[in-house]
Amino acid sequence: MVFFKTLLNFFKPLVIIFFITFILTLVIDFFFGNFIIKKLDPYLSKTNFYERLIRIDHKFYHHTLKENVKYKKAASFDKYHTLCTDNHGFKYKCGFERDKNFEIAFLGDSFVEGVALDYENTFVGIFENYKKTSVANLGVTSYAPNIYLSKVKHLIENNYTFQHLIVFIDISDMYDDSIFYKLNEDFSISERKAKQKNLKRRKFLRYNFPLTNYYMYVIKMNNRLNKQVPPLKSEKPIFYERANIKSMWTYKSENELNGYDGAISKTKSEMLFAMNELYKILKQNDIKLSLAVYPWPQQLENDVVNSKHVKMWRDFCNEKCFKFIDFFPFFFEEVKKSSYLEVYKKYYFWNDVHFNTKGNKIIADRLIKEF
Repeated sequence: MVFFKTLLNFFKPLVIIFFITFILTLVIDFFFGNFIIKKLDPYLSKTNFYERLIRIDHKFYHHTLKENVKYKKAASFDKYHTLCTDNHGFKYKCGFERDKNFEIAFLGDSFVEGVALDYENTFVGIFENYKKTSVANLGVTSYAPNIYLSKVKHLIENNYTFQHLIVFIDISDMYDDSIFYKLNEDFSISERKAKQKNLKRRKFLRYNFPLTNYYMYVIKMNNRLNKQVPPLKSEKPIFYERANIKSMWTYKSENELNGYDGAISKTKSEMLFAMNELYKILKQNDIKLSLAVYPWPQQLENDVVNSKHVKMWRDFCNEKCFKFIDFFPFFFEEVKKSSYLEVYKKYYFWNDVHFNTKGNKIIADRLIKEF
């Protein structure tokens, strides 16, 4: 009994000191955390954590890229690339300020943003460089039709102009609109209920305790690296589970699908509604609309050239679009000439669904011919 009392007396002041230090740290973080993070910007811009700082929330259309970013050490797929944005938060060449008037705007998700590539090597950058015209890359990772509508509405109402909008509809848009994005009556975006609680907790920590958020990220990444098993040298790509779930809707029946909130048919109707409203807004402002579709690797292996995805958006485009550009035939024809694996290695990042530099060049070449 005496031993336990002695032990308690020894640890009691340590616990009190720890508790006071913890509270003081949170108070400092709450009042000065954002200021300190800004001062650390030159250091953080060389770390992967900076990716979190440049992908920011937007009050109307959910999320976007931070303005005037010069992130020159963005690591993806074991390589470094440069991620820069202009004064509007559009991915672009580094150090440029532009007005709000554009000839052509591209819209889509990470494929249009051009993840893991310098702007100059993305199909948007290649197209702009060849055509010598003013181009806006409105694409941001994880966008989907509900956000396409919301963002374009917001931009037009804030005096942005473009004569032609080219939307790249992604395979994953069905999943993202089903799981994440709810279109409100004013066409703003909110979270679907299933995701609200977890996101509110993360956002509360991110905005109120940014230093704590940073150190939790560092600890999480260190633990992940310590547990990481060296990747096996496989002959076929290994996709993460969610990528497979996102792609399955085009080649499996609805009753075989898991991971979607609500029926595919319901989400399909919502997506078509959003795109139809987008078309109406563009028509009212004398802006042409074109749509493009392209396959993920899973489609090349499991789907057909006239995919559900292709048919859905070809039908939508009838009498609405200036052009409907279908990239499925090119890639399926390439598979016929060689093999799925050879085509995958040539045009996609290994173990991922995104186009590499050669894949982006194929997209750009077709766009240059079409427009």
